[in-house]
Amino acid sequence: MAQNANGGLSHFQTAYRSPAQIISDTAGVTQPSQEPTQSSKYITNNFGQPWPMDGAHALNVGGIPVTSDAFLFEKQQTFVREKTLERRVHPCGSGHFGYFEVTKDVSDICKADFLSSVGKKTPLFLRFSTVTFGREFPDLARNPRGFAVKFYTSEGNYDIVGLNWPIFFGRDPMQGPDIIRSQSRNPKTFLVDFDATFDFLANVPEGNHAGTMFFSDSGTPDGWNFHGYGCHTFTWVNEKGEKVYIKYTFLKKGGQRFLDFDTVQKYAGMEPDYSKRDMLDQIDNATQGNGEFPEWTAYIQTMTNAEAEQQRFDPFDVTKVWPRKDFPLKEFGKIVLNKNPDNYHRDVEQAAFSPSSLVPGIQASPDMLLQWRMFFYRDAQMYRLGANMHQIPVNCPFMASNHAPQSYDGVMRVDNNNQDRKNYQPNSYDKPTYSERSVEAPFAVANPIYSRQSHHKNEGTDVEYEQARELYNRVMDSTQRDHLHKNTATCMNAGVSQKTRTLYLAQVYNISPKYVDGVISYLANKNVDVEEVKKLSKDAAMMGKSEKYKPKESAMHFLTGREVPTRAAPYAEK
Repeated sequence: MAQNANGGLSHFQTAYRSPAQIISDTAGVTQPSQEPTQSSKYITNNFGQPWPMDGAHALNVGGIPVTSDAFLFEKQQTFVREKTLERRVHPCGSGHFGYFEVTKDVSDICKADFLSSVGKKTPLFLRFSTVTFGREFPDLARNPRGFAVKFYTSEGNYDIVGLNWPIFFGRDPMQGPDIIRSQSRNPKTFLVDFDATFDFLANVPEGNHAGTMFFSDSGTPDGWNFHGYGCHTFTWVNEKGEKVYIKYTFLKKGGQRFLDFDTVQKYAGMEPDYSKRDMLDQIDNATQGNGEFPEWTAYIQTMTNAEAEQQRFDPFDVTKVWPRKDFPLKEFGKIVLNKNPDNYHRDVEQAAFSPSSLVPGIQASPDMLLQWRMFFYRDAQMYRLGANMHQIPVNCPFMASNHAPQSYDGVMRVDNNNQDRKNYQPNSYDKPTYSERSVEAPFAVANPIYSRQSHHKNEGTDVEYEQARELYNRVMDSTQRDHLHKNTATCMNAGVSQKTRTLYLAQVYNISPKYVDGVISYLANKNVDVEEVKKLSKDAAMMGKSEKYKPKESAMHFLTGREVPTRAAPYAEK
């Protein structure tokens, strides 16, 4: 390392830390080798040139600032560029560091190294968020909540990108942008648009399972104190290559808490950052010995391929849950958050998650939405942060025992850029070694036909409402149902048209007629034609659907219009 004129290291050289050093210290894995310091003798610009005078006065000619003031320009230009591009989805949130600890042996069904033994700990980062509103919006607003976990494992970073509900509003990737737009601001008025939300749900029958949760008190949790879910179905593979399908559940120690509508309105106005502050305080207080660190117990549900074929519902449909009575929760670990970020922008705002960040032993499933999310989540983060986002400390795979990416150059490439390694493969000089542990276990797809045919077997059937009925009639108590009715009506009273109300209530009628009656009882304008609602409900399962693209008994039916024997079960093993 070069020395300065006095024979010692420069201040810049002693203050610089690599991304891996920063995230190791920030995550609490190591202690900082040097504390953040302001020991520089002078204030300087970005390139080390000392700032003239006191920094409070611009160069000027007779009171007119001049363009030759490089210090004024740098201050203004860097200020304008301080904020990164806002996330299109999940923009409002906060994150914290901690660890995952294995509490039950699952090595017989998953070969992932971080799950290999009881007691093994893995550092992690967990980000909470609201889904559709901007990052300046109150974080108590009615919305789904994001629950995204980044595990820093020895085999690379592993991301679980989930919600505070086990389900989502849609299952086809074509609807992804529509789901978010329907819950976002109106593009003409820039106002919150509940007419769009209800109208979308009126035309997406499968979305009303999540829709029921959206308008319940589950849509307004008390801060970030809620359970987390992986939502999608994933595949675990063991050392023998045997696989099992799984779903993740993370239950908050002490239970989850919710706020009613009136309390949310009060707190959101007084403290727009209520949720962010609450979690910061919980961790700060626990660090000082007052209270406990926030903790979640990690569970999986498991399902074999044979069991998947026998279900009345599609196990790979993210609008459906796996009933716990048939597929009970099995504990395998716990998450503990014990450290707040050192710098919000660096550690939270620039955090990037993607369900494509997998490790050996964990794979996707035939979940159509998950398969697409594996591309577009990573692509969205590259658009927001750049191709070299892996160099940002919070995204750096600092615990990986191997790191030799096949990526080069690009804006803000500041590491050794793979040094003298060839930038193409194969070549005659740099013989790569590939991991046998990373070989994906195969699975069969539904059929070899290229078409827009849906393979979600419940589409257009009453099965779409069965789990929502269970949620409404059995899981919710009378108080929770009353809050659901009131919350729904309150949102409907905010400018939702009579047409949209009627179409939406036709969907709700299939969950329960009492659900419709309860909502109407709280409407400011009760001019709802219940007979029209009942009439429309008979065909509600096909609202927004096309008969042509509905699931068929066989792929050949789609091509020829005639039935032939089914070639194989949709997800059968080969």
